[in-house]
Formats: sequence, C-alpha cells, structure tokens
Amino acid sequence: MTSPRRTGQWRWVAHPPWRPPVPGTRPPTPRHRSGPAWGDRTPAYPATPRWGLPPVAIPHRLEQPEPCRRARVAAVAPGIVGAAGTWFAVAAVVHGLRYAVLAWYSDRLAPWWVEATTTALVWVAGVVAIAVGVAAAVAATAWLVEARRRVYSPVPDPRRRAGLWIGCLLPVINWFRIPVYLEELRLASTRASSRSELRRWWVAVAVNGVAVALALWRGTGEGSQAAADTVVLTALAAAAAVWAARETRTVMRSFDEPSPRFTHRLLPRGIVNTSPAREE
Repeated sequence: MTSPRRTGQWRWVAHPPWRPPVPGTRPPTPRHRSGPAWGDRTPAYPATPRWGLPPVAIPHRLEQPEPCRRARVAAVAPGIVGAAGTWFAVAAVVHGLRYAVLAWYSDRLAPWWVEATTTALVWVAGVVAIAVGVAAAVAATAWLVEARRRVYSPVPDPRRRAGLWIGCLLPVINWFRIPVYLEELRLASTRASSRSELRRWWVAVAVNGVAVALALWRGTGEGSQAAADTVVLTALAAAAAVWAARETRTVMRSFDEPSPRFTHRLLPRGIVNTSPAREE
C-alpha cells in the first residue's frame, strides 16, 4: 500500500488525449557525472526541436499612448460644431417668432404671457448660442492645431501653437489668419480640401461676422423700431452662423481620414479615389 508521505511512491504518466495510458517500465536511476558537465561548448540543438508545445507567435499589443486633452477635443470637434449649428438654427427660429409677435401687436398691447414667453425664449436662446459658439470656436481651433501637427509630423509645425490659438480666437484678426493657416494645411496635406471649399467657408464666416456687427450696432439704438430691427438682424446672424458651422464641418471632413466603415464599403467598389488631384 502506498502512502503520499513516502517519497518515490507516485509518478506521473503522460499520454495523448486520444490514447489511454499504457503501462510503462520504471525509468532508470539517473547517473551522476563528475567533472565539467558540458565541457567548453555550450549545448545547442542542430535543428528546431519538434517535441513539446508548437512554436506559436503570440502577437504583442503595443500600448498606445493616451491622447492629450487637445487631441480628444479635436476628435469631437465636428460633433461640437454640428451641435452649435443646430442651436443657431433654433435661435434663428426663436428670434423670428419674436419679430412676428412684435409685428402682430405693433398697434396694440400684447398679452403679458406672450411678451414674457417670447422674451424668455430670446434671452435663453441668445445666452446658449453665445456659449455653444465659444465652445465650437475652441473645438475648431483645437482641431486645426492637431491637424497641422499630424500633417507636419515628424517635424514640428513651423508656426507656434500659441500663435495659432491667438490667430484663431481673436475676433477680426481670425478673419485674415485662419485662411492662411488652412491654406498652409491644404498645401502640406495629402487629403487636401479644395480652394473653393475654403472660399465658401471664408465667405460664410465673413457674412456671419458682418451680421453680428450690424445686430450689435442696431442694438445700441433706442425705440421700438430699433428693438425690432435688432431682432431681425439677430435672426439673420443666427442663420448665417448655421451656414458657417456647416461650411466648417465640410472643411474638417475634407481634411480628416474617412471612417473604416466608409472605406470598407466604398473603396472596394472603386467609388472613392484615394489620391484625388489637388486643385492648385
């Protein structure tokens, strides 16, 4: 009778899963050598051993560095600009409704609840439009900085990052600096936007800026007519902002790489040309 406490009473028997174990003889007692075990030569196999586990290459997944905050904001910039355009459309509708109420009750006193409702809607739409406009401008600037860094890599961007942020966010100056930054990006990028798209974007932004300036100027006037004109100009400025947001998203998409789903569906069919001729 064997006991697990006594040594030499247990032995392992290995066999393939498709064949039952067969009785084998007890292995001989190992012999001990005296002197150097291997001599002056390091032991080696003349060929790759075929016994044991097969040599399987396990792919090593490299750890990707976590993107910085600017890169994360740049990735969601098209969505932020699109949300801003949607809210600008809401603001345009609200100001148009306010002007319709003013025109309808131009010769008589409007009910208090109509006046209070339209005034509250105008104020809320205006404040939120300013907030989403600032957020969209910051996100679009982060996208431009990241796109230039990606295009000029591995060399650094010839323009300083602080200069890009100032040139994109400072009013009036950004009208003249952003087209220069985009033109440089177009010339250095393999997926370049056409000059016509950049011109449409600049016209949309310029029209929006002029409409905002007129609304602010008319808002300094006094009287009911000045208030009504301010509402109309604000509605037009919001509509121009919708156009500017749409053109901004178009420019962003023209420089960005297509999504994997887009490439998988259209490239095999020959619908998309991966190397379009750039317009000079």
